[in-house]
Amino acid sequence: MDRVADGMPEEDVPLQPPENETPDLVKGGLNDVTVFLGQYGWYIIFAIVAFFFLKQKLQPKIHKFQKKREENSYYTRYDASTIESRQEAMMRARMRMQEEHDEKAKIAEEERKKKEEQKRQERIEDWDRHQQGKGYRSKYRPQEEPSPSTSGKKENKAPKPKLRQNDYNPLMGAGGGASFRRARRGGGG
Repeated sequence: MDRVADGMPEEDVPLQPPENETPDLVKGGLNDVTVFLGQYGWYIIFAIVAFFFLKQKLQPKIHKFQKKREENSYYTRYDASTIESRQEAMMRARMRMQEEHDEKAKIAEEERKKKEEQKRQERIEDWDRHQQGKGYRSKYRPQEEPSPSTSGKKENKAPKPKLRQNDYNPLMGAGGGASFRRARRGGGG
């Protein structure tokens, strides 16, 4: 009635408040979601089922991985003295290995020098022989005395059988002695 007093006619005054209408943005979004689920709904369901299946299968492995990680973190919780003693032990082991390597290298170097000296002496002897007119290189090779185990084997050896005939030529075909002749050219006309 206050509105009638303000100059508004009574028939223009609404008796009930207007209903809230759904905004177009919400209607459009809801429509898009339903279309999307209509097209890809089965794929989404399959993906969810596969995810839970894989999670169930991989759960023990994930648990083992986490357990190993916790065990590894246990080693990092050592105090400084334990870490220091471990590093000192590693350094001692490395030094010992290095000393062994150095000793082996010295021995190898000595052997190499001995061989070089022996070769040098042989060259000097060859040159002296050459100067005396006996020839530059000695043709004489000292025969090694055969050991008893090898001497018997050499005497009893049979000659090896030949794998192919003497007249074998791979270009001549499988027959060995057959010759190849090209087919005649015939003039067809």
